[in-house]
Amino acid sequence: MPKLKHIMFSRLYIDKLLKGEKRLTIRAKRPNLKPGDIALVHSQGMIFGKVRILSVKAKRLRDISEEEAAQDGFKSVDELKAALKKHYPHLRDDSYVYVVGFEWVERYDPPLAEEEHSWPYALTPAEVAQLALTSGVELSEEDKEILGLLAKEKSIRRAAVKLGGLSLRPLVRGVVRRVALELERRGLLKRALPS
Repeated sequence: MPKLKHIMFSRLYIDKLLKGEKRLTIRAKRPNLKPGDIALVHSQGMIFGKVRILSVKAKRLRDISEEEAAQDGFKSVDELKAALKKHYPHLRDDSYVYVVGFEWVERYDPPLAEEEHSWPYALTPAEVAQLALTSGVELSEEDKEILGLLAKEKSIRRAAVKLGGLSLRPLVRGVVRRVALELERRGLLKRALPS
């Protein structure tokens, strides 16, 4: 599985992003993204899901079209430029910007928190990962890979590093929590403390 990338959004744009009104983003610096990449969507300490990068194009700010402004969730190019200049005060009309097109692959509802949470189960996360892999719970290929790494590495931290970096800990935690809830629902996993 290729390493997941990351794309950060200001809280100002999350509603439009989740409603599908924002399908493009414009960045002042060349992003570490290319078409086909899968990127986690971050904002406000939360991960909202994954997007597939469709395109990455360099162009001058003055050449941004009304259609691109609309795909970025703005009413006009002028509104878009005003917002960009708040984020990047150094931008001029002849500055190059990077236009990134994307589509949702998966949305997390609710979003995954990036901070640590307590673990309520009698089994460790690695043991839950192993149980999920052998219990017949329906899993995506990506979930299987993440859970397999967690079962092998015996650590959310080490599994995240193997996937691409410590910033992927919330993803690993989210997958193991999701399968833990399913295992609990099926009566295959018990909580250590009453809930």
